[in-house]
Amino acid sequence: MTWQIVKIIAIVSMTLDHAEKTFLTQSFLIDRLGMDMAVSFRVGRIMSSLGRIAFPLYAFGIAQGCTYTKNRKKFLLRLLVFAVLSEVPFLLAFNGSLSFRLLPITNVLFTLLIGSLCCFMWDFFSRKKMAWAAIFPIAALILLADRCHTDYGGFGVITVFALYVLPKKSWKLLALSVLLTWLYGLPCVMSMFYGSYSFYSLLKWLCALSAVGILALYNGQEGRHNKLSQYFFYAYYPLHLLLFYGLSRWIGPIETDWSAFE
Repeated sequence: MTWQIVKIIAIVSMTLDHAEKTFLTQSFLIDRLGMDMAVSFRVGRIMSSLGRIAFPLYAFGIAQGCTYTKNRKKFLLRLLVFAVLSEVPFLLAFNGSLSFRLLPITNVLFTLLIGSLCCFMWDFFSRKKMAWAAIFPIAALILLADRCHTDYGGFGVITVFALYVLPKKSWKLLALSVLLTWLYGLPCVMSMFYGSYSFYSLLKWLCALSAVGILALYNGQEGRHNKLSQYFFYAYYPLHLLLFYGLSRWIGPIETDWSAFE
């Protein structure tokens, strides 16, 4: 499986997740499409679960990019430009308004950018035989991502960094499995103990872990690749968010009478 195929899988996963969170809501499925309440609930939860595949693939791709890029400044600048361009579409799609906080960095491209900075910072201090000193700025960047509530927050930054510093692919996939189990598996197991178990929490965990299987099938080849396709995968993020925001505005408010389903 080439990297182009992996990126297509990531895009499809992300699109399903964002569609469910923006305009293909349960209310829309019931009110406009006439779905049964139980069916609409399952559709939403399945789409959201399939969306858990995307981030591990993107994190792995950014870690690989940090490893093989020939121009680190250009790599970081490209991430920064598209992160800035994506912030307004992100806020519109998920908040419906431009409610900026102190630092308007919330979309996942900022998470990936901060993760990349951690990787390069580790290299900088390692070359000076002071790898231990990198712990402090890296910890600060992880805290920044958490405090700014970037998508996946500090966990996302740690994931990118772990996938970068581990030398073997098998170690990377093992670390990714552990991290995803920490994020999705632990709450699932804990819910069993407290009697609030949900099949969909297990499904999210399994879907996230399926990303590890996809990466295991990755053969290290880029596949068909050119500048246009490279920038398309970056530009798709803000463009599809703008489209989904437009669709949600076009659909308008949903007035489902939930009491009818009680």
